Amino acid sequence: MIKIMSYLIPRLFYSLFYFPLKAIFKIFFRLEVQSQEDLKNLQGSLVIASSHASWIDPFLIGIAFPFLTKSAPIHYATWWKYYYFPLFTPLVWFFGGFPIRKGVGLDRALISGSRLLNQGGVVGIFPTGKRTRKWDESYQPRAKRGAAYLAIKNKALVLPIKIEGNIGMNFRSFLKRKYRIKIKIGKAFFLPNQDLSNPENLNYPADLIMEKIINL
Repeated sequence: MIKIMSYLIPRLFYSLFYFPLKAIFKIFFRLEVQSQEDLKNLQGSLVIASSHASWIDPFLIGIAFPFLTKSAPIHYATWWKYYYFPLFTPLVWFFGGFPIRKGVGLDRALISGSRLLNQGGVVGIFPTGKRTRKWDESYQPRAKRGAAYLAIKNKALVLPIKIEGNIGMNFRSFLKRKYRIKIKIGKAFFLPNQDLSNPENLNYPADLIMEKIINL
């Protein structure tokens, strides 16, 4: 039952929506993907860490990977208020999201993410913890510790991703095809091991993840 809920159902919905979403994004966003990694064979345990400026970022990342890649499905960390909001819950659940709470400590907040990684799964998380409206070399958003914690605790690879062209998006501009979105995917890497009993030890690896994203 756990395997069905955490893998088979999200993979089924990934398969059903992959080509329709890819066609829409190609037409309206003139989507371009640049990758330094072999996405076809990349698989868990894997933490996908991406820039975040739009609600559609998880879907953009999903269709940036080849169809039926071994990395699918990607289970995204979702703030619990959105996860349990009635309009969002079915969508988030069917696509494999899991809830997180702030202020309860990394162990408790990311217990579901750790469980997925221990099972060889793929977890998506946005290091900024929220949408950020500016991403360039002159400005580095502050990194939260969650992505670094998950990667180090579970000895998982980190895949940095930077999405360009998705800032300030609205429906009218979307229909007018005013956006040209580029998804840049870097090389997967391991973080240096740290003593997780002291949260301060996560500052450097968290900043390292952010630096990898910014420099793509």
